[in-house]
Amino acid sequence: MKQNQLSKKTYQKKELHAAMLALVPIFLYHFCLVVLPSLNSLTSSFTNWNGLLTKKFIGLENYRNLFRDTDFYEAFFNNIKWMLLFITIPVICSILIGFMLSHIKRGRSTLRVMYFLPYVISAAIAGKIFAAFYNPYLGINSWLKDIGMPFLAFDWLAPSHALLSVAFVDMWHWWGFLLVIFMSALQQIDPMLYESAEVEGASELQKLRYITIPSIKSTLVFIILVSMVWSVSTFDYVWVMTKGSTGSSILSTMLYKNAFLKYKAGYACTISVFQNVLALLIFGIFNFVQRKTEDN
Repeated sequence: MKQNQLSKKTYQKKELHAAMLALVPIFLYHFCLVVLPSLNSLTSSFTNWNGLLTKKFIGLENYRNLFRDTDFYEAFFNNIKWMLLFITIPVICSILIGFMLSHIKRGRSTLRVMYFLPYVISAAIAGKIFAAFYNPYLGINSWLKDIGMPFLAFDWLAPSHALLSVAFVDMWHWWGFLLVIFMSALQQIDPMLYESAEVEGASELQKLRYITIPSIKSTLVFIILVSMVWSVSTFDYVWVMTKGSTGSSILSTMLYKNAFLKYKAGYACTISVFQNVLALLIFGIFNFVQRKTEDN
C-alpha cells in the first residue's frame, strides 16, 4: 500500500515537473516580449530620450507635462467617446441580429460568414477603401449628388466629423466578430426555455429580455470588458484614415507621433504607461462592480 502511494506521489511529481518544463518556453516568450519591454517603457517614462541616444533621467517631468498638454486631453476624451460607442452600438446590433439569426433554420451559416467577412479584411485595406468613399469630391458625396441629395454631402473626415466617421468603419469591422461570439453563446441556451415561453404566450421581445440576455450574461460582460480595454489602445483605423489629425486624435496616435515623428520617446512611454494604468483601472472597476452585483 505504501509502495503504491509512493509511486503515485512520484508520478505526480514527474507530471508536475513535465508541466513546468513545458511552460518554460511560454514563460520566456512572455518575459522577453511583454515583461521586459513593459519595464523598459516604465523606466523610460522618467527620462528625456529621443529613442536613439542616451537616456537622461528627469523624474516626473514627463508626467507633469502630460497633464498640462491640451493635446492629451483631446486625445483622452476622444478615447472615452470611442469607448462609449463601442460598448453600445456594435454590442446591441450583434445581440439583436444574433437573436434573429438563431430563429432562421436555413442559410444561417451563410449569413454568419457574410457578417464575419469584414473582420478578416486588413485594417489598412479597409481604411484606405473607406477613406476613398469619404472623399468630399469623388466618394459617397458624388453618389449623393447623383441621386438628388446634395444637401447630405459634406466633408466626412473634417475635424468635426472625423472621429465618428472612422468609428463607423471600425464598428463595421468589429460587430461581425461579436456576432459570431454571441451566436455561439445563443446556441448553448436550452431550447426548452423558449418552448416554455411560447406556451406561456411570451412575445419575441420578452424572450429576448427574460431568456436570451440573462442566459448570455457572462459572454456579454466579457465582450463589454474587452471592448472597453481595447478602446483604450485602438490605433489602426484612425491612423490609416486620418493620421490622428485634429478631431480624431486618440492616445495611441498621440503616442505614435511623439515617438516616431517628434522623437520624444520618453514622453511617448509616459503616454503608454497612462494607457496601461487606464486599462487596469477599467478592469479593476468592472471586476469590482461585477462582484458586487453577483453578491447582491
